[in-house]
Amino acid sequence: MSWIREGELNLLERISANILMAGPMPKHVAFIMDGNRRFAHKKNMERQDGHMQGFNKLAETLLWCKHLSIPEVTVYAFSIENFKRSKEEVDGLMELARQKFEKLLEEQ
Repeated sequence: MSWIREGELNLLERISANILMAGPMPKHVAFIMDGNRRFAHKKNMERQDGHMQGFNKLAETLLWCKHLSIPEVTVYAFSIENFKRSKEEVDGLMELARQKFEKLLEEQ
Protein backbone atom coordinates (compact mmCIF):
# COMPACT_ATOMS: atom_id res chain seq x y z
CA MET A 1 0.00 0.00 0.00
CA SER A 2 1.32 3.40 -0.98
CA TRP A 3 1.91 6.04 1.66
CA ILE A 4 1.19 8.66 -0.99
CA ARG A 5 -2.50 8.74 -1.79
CA GLU A 6 -3.22 7.23 -5.20
CA GLY A 7 -5.43 8.80 -7.81
CA GLU A 8 -6.59 12.26 -8.54
CA LEU A 9 -7.32 15.20 -6.32
CA ASN A 10 -10.88 15.75 -5.09
CA LEU A 11 -13.01 18.53 -6.60
CA LEU A 12 -11.95 21.25 -4.17
CA GLU A 13 -8.29 20.25 -4.54
CA ARG A 14 -8.56 20.30 -8.35
CA ILE A 15 -10.11 23.78 -8.29
CA SER A 16 -7.35 24.98 -5.95
CA ALA A 17 -4.65 23.39 -8.13
CA ASN A 18 -6.05 25.05 -11.25
CA ILE A 19 -5.93 28.43 -9.52
CA LEU A 20 -2.32 27.79 -8.46
CA MET A 21 -1.30 26.64 -11.95
CA ALA A 22 -2.60 29.90 -13.44
CA GLY A 23 0.46 31.66 -12.05
CA PRO A 24 4.18 30.93 -12.21
CA MET A 25 5.09 27.54 -10.75
CA PRO A 26 8.33 27.01 -8.81
CA LYS A 27 10.81 24.37 -9.92
CA HIS A 28 11.81 23.64 -6.33
CA VAL A 29 10.07 23.89 -2.95
CA ALA A 30 11.30 23.05 0.54
CA PHE A 31 9.36 22.06 3.65
CA ILE A 32 10.37 22.06 7.30
CA MET A 33 8.50 19.42 9.25
CA ASP A 34 7.84 21.05 12.60
CA GLY A 35 5.17 20.88 15.26
CA ASN A 36 4.27 17.18 15.23
CA ARG A 37 4.77 16.86 19.00
CA ARG A 38 2.72 20.01 19.65
CA PHE A 39 -0.01 18.63 17.37
CA ALA A 40 0.00 15.31 19.24
CA HIS A 41 -0.14 17.08 22.62
CA LYS A 42 -3.03 19.30 21.49
CA LYS A 43 -4.97 16.27 20.20
CA ASN A 44 -4.12 14.12 23.27
CA MET A 45 -2.20 11.65 21.09
CA GLU A 46 1.06 9.80 21.65
CA ARG A 47 4.11 11.64 20.29
CA GLN A 48 4.83 8.88 17.78
CA ASP A 49 1.28 9.20 16.44
CA GLY A 50 1.87 12.92 15.97
CA HIS A 51 5.01 12.15 13.99
CA MET A 52 3.05 9.65 11.88
CA GLN A 53 0.46 12.33 11.16
CA GLY A 54 3.30 14.62 10.08
CA PHE A 55 4.48 12.03 7.57
CA ASN A 56 0.91 11.62 6.34
CA LYS A 57 0.72 15.37 5.75
CA LEU A 58 4.06 15.19 3.93
CA ALA A 59 2.62 12.49 1.67
CA GLU A 60 -0.35 14.73 0.88
CA THR A 61 2.02 17.61 0.16
CA LEU A 62 4.12 15.45 -2.17
CA LEU A 63 0.96 14.51 -4.07
CA TRP A 64 0.24 18.19 -4.56
CA CYS A 65 3.79 18.80 -5.77
CA LYS A 66 3.47 15.92 -8.23
CA HIS A 67 0.10 17.20 -9.50
CA LEU A 68 1.50 20.73 -9.88
CA SER A 69 4.57 19.38 -11.76
CA ILE A 70 7.06 20.71 -9.23
CA PRO A 71 10.13 18.61 -10.09
CA GLU A 72 12.24 19.11 -6.94
CA VAL A 73 11.27 18.97 -3.29
CA THR A 74 13.51 19.27 -0.24
CA VAL A 75 12.24 18.07 3.13
CA TYR A 76 13.90 19.07 6.39
CA ALA A 77 12.63 16.40 8.76
CA PHE A 78 15.21 16.19 11.54
CA SER A 79 17.60 18.70 13.06
CA ILE A 80 20.64 18.27 15.27
CA GLU A 81 18.58 19.66 18.17
CA ASN A 82 16.21 16.69 17.85
CA PHE A 83 18.96 14.45 19.21
CA LYS A 84 18.35 16.11 22.60
CA ARG A 85 15.04 14.23 22.81
CA SER A 86 14.69 10.89 24.56
CA LYS A 87 16.43 7.92 22.96
CA GLU A 88 13.03 6.26 22.56
CA GLU A 89 11.62 9.22 20.61
CA VAL A 90 14.74 9.61 18.44
CA ASP A 91 14.78 5.87 17.67
CA GLY A 92 11.07 6.00 16.84
CA LEU A 93 11.59 8.94 14.50
CA MET A 94 14.50 7.27 12.75
CA GLU A 95 12.54 4.05 12.29
CA LEU A 96 9.52 5.91 10.97
CA ALA A 97 11.68 7.86 8.53
CA ARG A 98 13.45 4.69 7.39
CA GLN A 99 10.16 2.90 6.71
CA LYS A 100 8.55 5.80 4.87
CA PHE A 101 11.55 6.71 2.75
CA GLU A 102 12.19 3.07 1.81
CA LYS A 103 8.57 2.85 0.64
CA LEU A 104 8.93 6.10 -1.28
CA LEU A 105 12.07 4.82 -3.02
CA GLU A 106 10.27 1.61 -3.97
CA GLU A 107 7.44 3.59 -5.53
CA GLN A 108 9.56 6.31 -7.12
